[in-house]
Amino acid sequence: MNKIVIFDWGGVILKEYPEHYCDQDAIKETIKKFNTDLTDDEAYDIYLETLKDEHGKIISIYDDYENKYKWYERIKNKGKLDVEYDEFISTFINNYKKIDKYEEVVDYIYSLKGKTPLALFSDLIFVCFGALEKHINLNTFDKVFLSYKEGYVKSDINAFINVENKLNIKPENILFIDNNKNNIENAKKRGWNTCNSYGYDLDKIKTSVESFLKEQ
Repeated sequence: MNKIVIFDWGGVILKEYPEHYCDQDAIKETIKKFNTDLTDDEAYDIYLETLKDEHGKIISIYDDYENKYKWYERIKNKGKLDVEYDEFISTFINNYKKIDKYEEVVDYIYSLKGKTPLALFSDLIFVCFGALEKHINLNTFDKVFLSYKEGYVKSDINAFINVENKLNIKPENILFIDNNKNNIENAKKRGWNTCNSYGYDLDKIKTSVESFLKEQ
């Protein structure tokens, strides 16, 4: 593998721009369904405050039932929600599926298939996977790195080292596209080429990819 283009999901494929129904809307709607007394801000704060467990580990790195259930219990207790686990999870999944994708970005990714190896690298929580599958055919990618499968989130430099090791590729042969500036900075520390962009700026993404692929 000479070069690879790696795409983030949230913000690059998944719409997060405020003019659209986005991840925060899905989160607020889910929590408020089971406690109608909460305001939007209160519901979202509950989500943010319960992302980490008692050891400081974020739910994004877990895929086992025990930790998923503990996450649900943290939210339920903090928000005084009247809901059982299965209903809460299914509601969360279905609300996330309402979030639209940047259609032109997905079409562009499809157009790159066969021109360069492709990968997906995302910090999504396990309940978001249904939305990801809805947005794009995952077989388009040569490799998919999901935080809850890999055990790392992109705030941890080890997430990037893990990708390099599994791809067996030099950092300078990677182009990473992500909307989060902190993730981009970690990629730069590893020597990756980067493009800090949201999906609504497709021209910027195209320019970065084309320039990267032209370099010898």
